[in-house]
Amino acid sequence: MTATFNSPAETLGEHIERLAAIEAKAEAVQIWQPLVVPGALQAFAYACAAIHGASLAVPLEDVPARAETRTRRIDQLGAAAEFIIDESALYRPVGGTAALVDQLEHLLAVEALQPRLTLRILPQGIEAHPGLAGPFSVYRSGGQRAVLVEALTGATVSTRPDDVAAYSAAWDRLQGLALTEQESLDLIEATRETLCRRLRTSP
Repeated sequence: MTATFNSPAETLGEHIERLAAIEAKAEAVQIWQPLVVPGALQAFAYACAAIHGASLAVPLEDVPARAETRTRRIDQLGAAAEFIIDESALYRPVGGTAALVDQLEHLLAVEALQPRLTLRILPQGIEAHPGLAGPFSVYRSGGQRAVLVEALTGATVSTRPDDVAAYSAAWDRLQGLALTEQESLDLIEATRETLCRRLRTSP
């Protein structure tokens, strides 16, 4: 089964709620994000900037409420959740350098407080890999699996065996290339410290 959900400005809130419902019901979640910090892990200021930058049709006055909803997703996630993020996302100043520092601190805090969460970084400079095709999420619930692929104007959820197999294989490949969890946390902390020094010395 393949279902496509359109998410223009007037229905984006419904799309986010639907996504949160999928995550809440899942037993296991695997999320790959090559460009930014995944929505479920975003801090408020970072989420505001990400929503405003990527969803230009969303009225500015609606952004804070959407961002608040996004930041609550991690608390509603009852599944064992694995995240792999491309290293480049750690350096992309979504919302500015201060917002990025806050976001990296948020990642470290969430990882420490959520025992069922695993966060790993895919380092820059590695070979070509299936994740270059874009972000995706794999969900498992009740012995069944589904794949979610989000795009600028909507999202597609598929339970077709061929789709699930392809994205599961892509996930396995990304796992094999990613840093260990401790190496990932060390890289996030080192990046945070570098950015903090930059903020202190900036005019």
